[in-house]
Amino acid sequence: MESAYFATQQVRSDAILMQLIFLVGLALLIAFQSNAQQPATQVIIVGTIHQPGRNFNPDSVAQILERIQPDLILVELDSSFFTPMLELKNAPRENEGLGIAQYRRQHRKVRMRPFDYEGRNEYHRRHGITTKPAEVMALLDKLYELRRLTSEQGTVLDTYYALTDSLAVVSHQSAYVINQPAVYRLAARRQQYQYQRLNAVVQARPELAAYHAFYQLNTEFWDTRNRAMAAHILAFVRQQQARRIVVLTGYFHKYYLLRELQPHQTTDGFELREYYHY
Repeated sequence: MESAYFATQQVRSDAILMQLIFLVGLALLIAFQSNAQQPATQVIIVGTIHQPGRNFNPDSVAQILERIQPDLILVELDSSFFTPMLELKNAPRENEGLGIAQYRRQHRKVRMRPFDYEGRNEYHRRHGITTKPAEVMALLDKLYELRRLTSEQGTVLDTYYALTDSLAVVSHQSAYVINQPAVYRLAARRQQYQYQRLNAVVQARPELAAYHAFYQLNTEFWDTRNRAMAAHILAFVRQQQARRIVVLTGYFHKYYLLRELQPHQTTDGFELREYYHY
């Protein structure tokens, strides 16, 4: 009887041990799968205002960086603004550069890199992108005042200005407001009017024949530049040298970058997040 008792106890002990081994193995498997599914890199695109204001200034940028604790910061500049040691050639004057400098005083090892279209400013100068859009709008306004635009063309102009005014209000808000989906949708619609709908009006007006080629080039460059920016961000992701990448960009660009990057999250193993989720 005694031997039978001990035999029964041994069986029970073995069964408990096997259950424990199974549970430990299951827990390890779940943890492994969870880690395997966790994106290697988090990309946080922060829509910014370049010039300091009451609600968005260098402190705003520094506070966002402090909240996220990035390994890499990407700025809306090209390599011509950087030294061979990948530091800014000149002292920063805009919110992003000033905020980064403030943050890096306490986080000296954090890297900063450019991600804009290479030769952006030179391209702007060469093709008159800094001056000609204002010339086109002045001529459109004159045609509008003289009632030479069609009803549909006038509506396009009215809608463009209404969208522009709405975004101007946004530009005086806090970082949290600027970085909301409703603002991305507003910016997307405004840019669609600027680069597609207004382009159609310009191309249809013989009075603007001297600007037909320019406005088409300007429209195409908006797409070219944003796609180059997204491609540069992806290149940094694929290097797999940063766990958290913060992208600081003017808030007009954010909707485009999100649209370009979202389809790549699974294939390239990263996750797009908002700064206020940290």
